[in-house]
Amino acid sequence: MKIKTTKTLCPICNAILDGSLTEEDGSIWLERSCPEHGFFRDIYWSDAALWHKFERYDSVGRGVENPNVGDPLGICPQNCGLCSNHKSGTLLANIDLTNRCNLDCDFCFANARACGFVYEPSFDQIVGMMKLLRSQKPVPAPAVQFSGGEPTMRDDLLELIRTAKEIGFPQVQLATNGIKMAQDIGLVEDSRLQDSPRSTSILTG
Repeated sequence: MKIKTTKTLCPICNAILDGSLTEEDGSIWLERSCPEHGFFRDIYWSDAALWHKFERYDSVGRGVENPNVGDPLGICPQNCGLCSNHKSGTLLANIDLTNRCNLDCDFCFANARACGFVYEPSFDQIVGMMKLLRSQKPVPAPAVQFSGGEPTMRDDLLELIRTAKEIGFPQVQLATNGIKMAQDIGLVEDSRLQDSPRSTSILTG
């Protein structure tokens, strides 16, 4: 049963397509057809009841007053970034500090090593990202999560956490496998920056 229409992409050529959400056998499916590559059908929500519950609370926001990318033609997602078409702000920003890792897990959700080269933005680049997030209007991003790869591979991690708090993030999160922290309790204590009134959450997995 067709329940909603949307804009979507061809998974092969990224062409913008008209798509449909359909409900079948207790799940929600996304269906679309590309003139060049044919029909695609993928699971969208595995629990249709939960999706319907979510839809009851869904609402369109105002977006941000100062998007960093303009999109006057309204051709999403041709212009990447937080553009003028977005109807919500940033609640939790994820910043990948590096794609280096001290593990090599087959099930890595980030598939960190797949690109074949080291991705590691500079300290100044990361600070620039954080300042952009905190400058969003009308509501600055309230939380940032440092991820990767493995963020504890960076020597300047503690300084990045400290700077995030100085810039004004009420919450700083660290997504880590916990190995280096298990080996060095001082790293745990330092990352929390006990003298700071702002919180640091350490998420291990």
